[in-house]
Formats: sequence, structure tokens, C-alpha cells
Amino acid sequence: MGARDVNDRTCIRQDADSERLERLKKSAYANDHLVALAAFMSATGNETRLRMLYVLWLSGELCVCDLADIFAITQPAVSRHLKILREKALVEARRDAQTIYYRVCMDNPFAKMLVRLFEEQEADRVTLNLKEIPS
Repeated sequence: MGARDVNDRTCIRQDADSERLERLKKSAYANDHLVALAAFMSATGNETRLRMLYVLWLSGELCVCDLADIFAITQPAVSRHLKILREKALVEARRDAQTIYYRVCMDNPFAKMLVRLFEEQEADRVTLNLKEIPS
């Protein structure tokens, strides 16, 4: 490796602004919104749960049986996914006799953001542009 080659294992910084770095560190760890955002991302980071949110948005509302049919998984599996989404207030439920219908909770700012992504990108147009990073 030449003198000018830099990778993630080297740092050629001459002077560190330790006060600036300390301010950034404090800011990163003091921001409680990042904790909430990480929790929402964790809940929606599962492909099945994200797809459930998408079809709930498309349909308006669905019951557990509908979701089980759509995703070809068991009702208990659907219920476990919905429990995680309910815990983060990403979905809300409505009971009609013995059937419970679920819909995206539009009072949740993160759910609103997801819906905007669904609307703007029509989900099927979202692609990953993964190019091999040269070493």
C-alpha cells in the first residue's frame, strides 16, 4: 500500500478536533429520537412485516386470516408479526364481532413516512442499486 492509500483501517488525520468530536458524541448519545427510530426500523426491517404494512396500506384494512392467505403463513405467525407492529403503534385494530381488522396507524409519524414512501415510489419501483465496491 502506497503512502496515499487510505482504507477503513488507516487514518492519516494530522490533527483531531477533540472538542468537536466530543460534542458530536454527546449529541449522538443524547438524541432519544434515534432510539425510537431504531425501534421502528427494527420492526419494519423484517421483509414480511414491511410487506404487511404495504398491503394494509393498499387495502385499508385486513384481518389476520386475509394476511395469512396473502403471505401463505399461519395465523399465529401473522399474529406475532402484528404484535410487533402494534407494540410500535405502526398498526391499529378494530373489532367487528369476533374478527379483528388491522390498518396502518396514521397517527404514528414513522408510519406516515412509510406511507409517503409507498405513495411516492409505488414500492415496485424501489430498487437496490448494489454495485461492487472496488477494493
